[in-house]
Amino acid sequence: MWVFIVMIIILIIYLIKHRTIDEHPIKTYPKRQADLKLFSNGNQLYHTYFEDIQNATDYVCVSFFIVKSDDFSEHFFNVLTEASQRGVSVYLLVDRFGSFSIKRGDIQDLKSAGVNIRYSNQVDLLSPFHSLNRRNHRKITIIDGKVSYIGGFNIGDEYINQNSKFGMWRDYHLRVTGEVVQDFIDLFSHDWWSNNKEMLSLPDQNDSSGEHTCRLIPTSHGQLRETFYDLLKHAEKRIAIGSPYFIPNEEIMTLLKEKIYQEGVRVTVLYPHDSDHVLVKEASSPFLKRIADTGAEVRLFHKGFFHAKALFIDDKICDIGTANLDRRSLYFNEEVNMVIFDQEVTQKFLQQYEDDFEASIPLYDEWFDYPPSSFLPFKKFMARILHRLL
Repeated sequence: MWVFIVMIIILIIYLIKHRTIDEHPIKTYPKRQADLKLFSNGNQLYHTYFEDIQNATDYVCVSFFIVKSDDFSEHFFNVLTEASQRGVSVYLLVDRFGSFSIKRGDIQDLKSAGVNIRYSNQVDLLSPFHSLNRRNHRKITIIDGKVSYIGGFNIGDEYINQNSKFGMWRDYHLRVTGEVVQDFIDLFSHDWWSNNKEMLSLPDQNDSSGEHTCRLIPTSHGQLRETFYDLLKHAEKRIAIGSPYFIPNEEIMTLLKEKIYQEGVRVTVLYPHDSDHVLVKEASSPFLKRIADTGAEVRLFHKGFFHAKALFIDDKICDIGTANLDRRSLYFNEEVNMVIFDQEVTQKFLQQYEDDFEASIPLYDEWFDYPPSSFLPFKKFMARILHRLL
């Protein structure tokens, strides 16, 4: 037992020491204009999403962290196959770890239909620990250089509320048009080249610039902490956080405490009542308790599973994308977020968060030991050791 714990500690030290290594320059983009539509329901999102793909005439670029092997995934593959067979260039990039369950037969069928499918971030045998933990957590799609998507939904039955132990799956996902689509094209092309050394030539075919100011921000290897910190430090009245995992670093925790104690900023945190991964709740619980004791309002989403990644600052700026407020997103994963600098849009999207917040229940003491289990003390112990990797 103790040998196993020592090995885990050594692994953590190694990963922390090497977590800021970056083989590829991170892309940066300026503020641009866009039109944006928010989806919080998977069925509604994918009805529009598949309709856009079915109307594609030139190319479709898709990047997901998780693509499962189930009924909905098969429908997703069929939509891509049909697009390819009618002459549309289709590029599918999936994370090697997150999409491990895709069947080999499905991959062969896609390739036979002309779909270009690749895995991102394959394990490097010369640096196995680092490469295994560096995942492409981005979820973006570009269609004909006119429409793009970004957010927290993946591909699988549970994301459309089918065969899920949680029932309803709550997430936030954006449909984006306007001049910012060119940055989605550039980011996907960069990720495709980084993993396959294959250059893509994808035209930007937007007819209008869009009405709202925003910025696409890709991050990797520690840059996300700077993005979040810069947004939080400018808050004067309100910070609203939504995340399925809450394991911030001490720098962010200290800043939130200062905002509450010294500046009187109202801080709210929306977190799922039930967890979808081992040890995540046990790792998040100490941070949720600390922020609640500091004066933040913490509520638990109990009418399904809350998987949305959202940050609202003073009802004027919002951040919606793929990044969680946890150590994996802060230090390891490749993420991408859309920061929106528009009060009208922010307040509109904030209303969805407020509805979810009001429909949730306040954090309560018994939740920390729920569900009861004889393994709970061990899980809490392991979570304290491993929280820097979660």
